[in-house]
Amino acid sequence: MPYFKYRGKRKYEYELASGQFNRENLDPDSRQVFDVLRDLGVKVIYCRYNGGGDEGFAHFSGVKLEDRIIEFDDLKYQLAEGSLGSKTSQYLRSYYHSLGEPSPEQRVEFFLDLLASSLATFLLGQGYGTGEYSMKGSFRANLETGEITDEQRQ
Repeated sequence: MPYFKYRGKRKYEYELASGQFNRENLDPDSRQVFDVLRDLGVKVIYCRYNGGGDEGFAHFSGVKLEDRIIEFDDLKYQLAEGSLGSKTSQYLRSYYHSLGEPSPEQRVEFFLDLLASSLATFLLGQGYGTGEYSMKGSFRANLETGEITDEQRQ
């Protein structure tokens, strides 16, 4: 469990985490996002996570292609013009049920965060972010090798 802080303490402690995934072990929605990113030439994705008490969250931050890094907002608008901009699933419908119809950018953000959550589970384990502590951190996932590496912040 990377950065974590027990209640009542002011300082975060750090323990390194690492994990491994493969495309076949991803849920169908995350697998489709994986394929879209690989078709775009993405080599590495960057994500961040946090949690504590009864919930853990993961969010997509950006990607690295062969020659450059694309930040989340730029990637989101680029992908909104493709298949992810019109993609739907039962999870998306449940999430936006009372919020109205999501825009293409909201759809992309939802599915990128879904992939981030799947990868965070491979890195941190099922039920990450739950317990008598709070946690935060970031990781990168290599889409070619399946290696997930926690990134220690100073």
